[in-house]
Amino acid sequence: MEKEIGARLRNARESKGLSLEQVQETTKIKTRYLHAIEENDFSVLPGKFYTRAFIREYASAVGIDPEEMMEEHKDEMPSFEKEEAAQYKRVQKQKEPSAKRTNVSKYLPTLMTFVLVIGLLFVAYTFIKNGNNDLGIGAADQEVSDNDINVPEASDAEDTESTPVSSDPTDEEDPEDQDGGEKTSSEESEEHESSDVSLAEKGTGSFPEHTYNIATGEEKSLTIELEGTAYLEVQGEKNGENLISPIEYSPEDSPVKVDVSDKKQVFIKTGNALGTIVKINGEQIDFQTQQATQKLLLNFK
Repeated sequence: MEKEIGARLRNARESKGLSLEQVQETTKIKTRYLHAIEENDFSVLPGKFYTRAFIREYASAVGIDPEEMMEEHKDEMPSFEKEEAAQYKRVQKQKEPSAKRTNVSKYLPTLMTFVLVIGLLFVAYTFIKNGNNDLGIGAADQEVSDNDINVPEASDAEDTESTPVSSDPTDEEDPEDQDGGEKTSSEESEEHESSDVSLAEKGTGSFPEHTYNIATGEEKSLTIELEGTAYLEVQGEKNGENLISPIEYSPEDSPVKVDVSDKKQVFIKTGNALGTIVKINGEQIDFQTQQATQKLLLNFK
């Protein structure tokens, strides 16, 4: 075993005849970061919790077991406890304004209801007042009509006004039928998209892997929302094909939508679990610990 982790990775790369550019093509990690890892200069990397993720990717690309290597060289790994705590505080600060907005919005429906009731009472008062005035005018007109000589003509006019307007019963029933059809379609869509999520195994260690069993319909969607910069990997199955580029993503890229409609398993890695929200069909899948780097193994039933 090499004394330093960087030298071990460089020797493995050179033994396979790979250049740094070829490793970059495989891992999507910039060559200057790869060179810094080989020199054990971890201060160049974007964050201490990214150091572990990048080293694991480098090891996989040159044929070394990442977990075994991390265990053997754990004394060389930088500590990211302080940075993890700072990241957690930043996430908490982002959530505080949202909580305040929630308190304001909680009373908004009550206020709107109060304003609506006042408006309806005003309209009703105006209608009743105008109706009484119309009744007074109608009574005066009736007295004049009774003294008029042309009584038959007035009777004909009343017959004409009292003739009912025909309506098609079919037209009145169609909106109800259409509404009923729309409700049925909506109910079927809700049942189709519903998911049953259960935690099968909670991960442990410095890079925990949590396993979930998820029962979905024929259609399923994966959405990843970001509250901070995070290195992401999403694979069709554990150590399988990449469904997105394994690179750093920022809140400007959020939400990241991934097509998993034909997948029976999805494997997700993140370097910033505290700022990453994973959802299946709109239902959040929780990271179970406070580590910055965590993994999710999602099995679809």
